[in-house]
Amino acid sequence: MIFRLSILVFCVVLFNLSQGAKLEKKPEVASEKCLVSDWKEWNECKSKSGSSLNKRLTTIHLKPAQYDSAREWMKLSMAEKEEYIKYLEKCRADASCPMLNLKPSKGRVDCVNGMAGEYPCKLIDQLSFVNLRDLGSTDPRMEGNDIWGWTDPQTNDEYAIVGVTDGTSFVRVTNPEEPKVLGFLPTRTTRSDWRDMKVVNNHAYIVSEAPDHGLQVYDLTQLRGKETFTVLEPTAIYSEFGNAHNIVANEESNTVFVVGQNKGNYPNLCAAGLHMIDVSKPAEPKFLGCFSEDGYVHDAQCLFYHGPDAEYRGKEICFCYNEDTLTIVDVTSKTDAKLISKVSYTGYRYTHQGWLLEDHSALLMDDEQDESNGSGDGRTITYFWDVKSLKNPVLMNTYISSERAIDHNQYILGNYTYQSNYEAGLRILEINKPDWTLEEVAYFDVMPKEIGEVKFQGSWSNYPYFKSRNVIVNSIEFGLFVVRPRYDDLPKSKETGEQIRTRNILDASHAKFCPHLLESRECKP
Repeated sequence: MIFRLSILVFCVVLFNLSQGAKLEKKPEVASEKCLVSDWKEWNECKSKSGSSLNKRLTTIHLKPAQYDSAREWMKLSMAEKEEYIKYLEKCRADASCPMLNLKPSKGRVDCVNGMAGEYPCKLIDQLSFVNLRDLGSTDPRMEGNDIWGWTDPQTNDEYAIVGVTDGTSFVRVTNPEEPKVLGFLPTRTTRSDWRDMKVVNNHAYIVSEAPDHGLQVYDLTQLRGKETFTVLEPTAIYSEFGNAHNIVANEESNTVFVVGQNKGNYPNLCAAGLHMIDVSKPAEPKFLGCFSEDGYVHDAQCLFYHGPDAEYRGKEICFCYNEDTLTIVDVTSKTDAKLISKVSYTGYRYTHQGWLLEDHSALLMDDEQDESNGSGDGRTITYFWDVKSLKNPVLMNTYISSERAIDHNQYILGNYTYQSNYEAGLRILEINKPDWTLEEVAYFDVMPKEIGEVKFQGSWSNYPYFKSRNVIVNSIEFGLFVVRPRYDDLPKSKETGEQIRTRNILDASHAKFCPHLLESRECKP
């Protein structure tokens, strides 16, 4: 009896001690919480369609130039991004930006009443999220950058190829709610905030702004049947250039086009223009030729043209975005590429990227600096060009988004353009070619922002070309999002508007994470 009583007393003491310990820890737990204010009132119901302005659009025909003055805008853009990265590293280290800390990987979150968890959305559900660390990055300053996709022609498995600062991650997303990270290909030399990749003939081709990086080649069929994570080795290396800003591919011609290479002690530099490489034998990339007549090329789309201009139908054409111009080049002969036309426009800041409509009669283009360093109010601008005549492109209209955000990359599928607009996230717009207008129909914002911010943060790029019609998005701060638009509802979305409300952080001095500060909901405008 005494023994039982002793055990009982011992247990009671342990219980009280444990409760006391819990009570003592309560203030510490409370101090880890992020204190926020009450929600403010909902704002007025506004249309999300943006506007189109046909005001004095000027198309300017120019001669080729070895050095474009707009290259200085590129330096400004890179410097601004570097400053943000330094800020992000510092604020994470001193715990002063809990909203920007790495978030845990997560599964499905549906878009309900304008929010998918903490992310503003409209007609797009989150199927999964994989954070940068789980993607394989070990960089203390880890960030995401570009992204592309590959579908295995034998198994129909879908893969995300995800760029981060210290390498490239390969993720099977066939089951989009349970993505599987299979491998990580480290950067060839040093870390870099810029990494870009494309796929030709079941091989990934990867470039970076890292010094002496060259071209990494990886045989994607090695991922077939793979179930465990490993650090990967490149299949081949091409070293005819050092660092590069971007890479373009024409799968039909087995050609990759490296662009934006900086000067260095390398042959065939092509003055940072089109550096053309034959990859018909993927493990043996072979230099084909240059187009250097117009200097630095920032990005391009190269394909066999099947549009309305009979003179060039069937030829291989590159639509180049060259800092201050849209430059169109006939690259059918890689040793004798010819300039077709070079046009600029009023108010250019940094001609960044664009994509052709599927009938090749028109293209959409973005300018990365006109929102943050232009004369407007920071709302995203998309340029709508008529290219029925490749010798005489004409700027027909501009679409002004309702969102204040910098644009970055967009890709067209069917009658929609999928835009990654930094702080505005993924934006899907319907293309209305007859009247040269766009209309936003859906979005998923991977970087809820402070109202009024226009910065280089949020969504870097996206890939909408999987047969499943799921879309992958890479977030600079957080990592890979796999999302799915509600395609059947997109035509109806133009009838609705949006309201938002916000709240403020009152104390985040010891918080690891803060809750979202913005909510949105649909309404009738």
